[in-house]
Amino acid sequence: MQRLELISCEAPFWADSGHSQTLWGHFLKSPELDNLGSNFEVDLPDGDRLFCFYHQGHTDVVVSLYHGLSGDMNADYMQRTAILCRQLGHTVVLVNHRGAGPGLKAARNPYHSGRAEDVSEVIKALRQKFPNKKQIAVGYSMSGGIVLCLGGGFRGEHKPDGIITVNAPLNLDRGARMLRTGFNRIYDVRFVYRLRQNVEMKFQEGLIEQRYNIPWWATLNDFDKIYTAPASGFKDRTEYYESCSAINYLHNIDVPTYMLTSADDPFVKVQDYQDVKFRDNMSLHIEQRGGHMGYLTKRKTPLGSHRWMDYYLREALDKLTQELTVGS
Repeated sequence: MQRLELISCEAPFWADSGHSQTLWGHFLKSPELDNLGSNFEVDLPDGDRLFCFYHQGHTDVVVSLYHGLSGDMNADYMQRTAILCRQLGHTVVLVNHRGAGPGLKAARNPYHSGRAEDVSEVIKALRQKFPNKKQIAVGYSMSGGIVLCLGGGFRGEHKPDGIITVNAPLNLDRGARMLRTGFNRIYDVRFVYRLRQNVEMKFQEGLIEQRYNIPWWATLNDFDKIYTAPASGFKDRTEYYESCSAINYLHNIDVPTYMLTSADDPFVKVQDYQDVKFRDNMSLHIEQRGGHMGYLTKRKTPLGSHRWMDYYLREALDKLTQELTVGS
């Protein structure tokens, strides 16, 4: 599999670091869908339900999008990619994880970095709804790790035909430790604040019987020890991190896979990518500047914006579509 030929992401002076890329990438206004699309729900084997929305296209490709930790389908990157997919003519599906978005009160169990079985159920449902179409799964941040786990055969039988990931954490323990140090605590506090609210809401609504005591100063590492691991059936936080880290399953991925990350991501260690020997069906692109899903560039991309990540996704989608549909 050939590497993508890309124009590099030259950062503007005001976003010339991993943190500034991450923060400005989140705070700067970006395009939004003119409507959510059609409702599409996926019932999970344990009784929980995923709430998704889709826009139907005319090509032979369905692109499902999966958001990062504490996000939902309204995240700026989800909206922009959905717009891009519509412009390309693909059917696009915006997936909310358990308890996210419209599904806030429809999930007793938490979503986490190992929920590959949930993505598998989505792919299964999409194959039934859109038979004979190729399935591409795009995972951002935490969901990138989930999609890679599924591609490697972890916790799911129904794989997509192709995978794209953006800043996927490969080593959960290392990522959690990086989040609790230095300036990264800003991101950590935001994640835990939103997650703590979600858990308290579950208790108030009677979705869970136990009230979890999660201190206001807790780190994500603490949160996973107090809530994620025990509520998800893991023996402890260590078992959760070790069993659900995507780095353990990369060698088994047998579908075309495009991965993007940056050398200056504040809490996804680029060394984890550099230490892996990837299979021939996997293409890794590392940008020197980009932060965590920022990728702001001082010069407009061929798409006419300063959002370099969108340009990458367009190129990866085009390449992947060609590979999947040739001769089919």
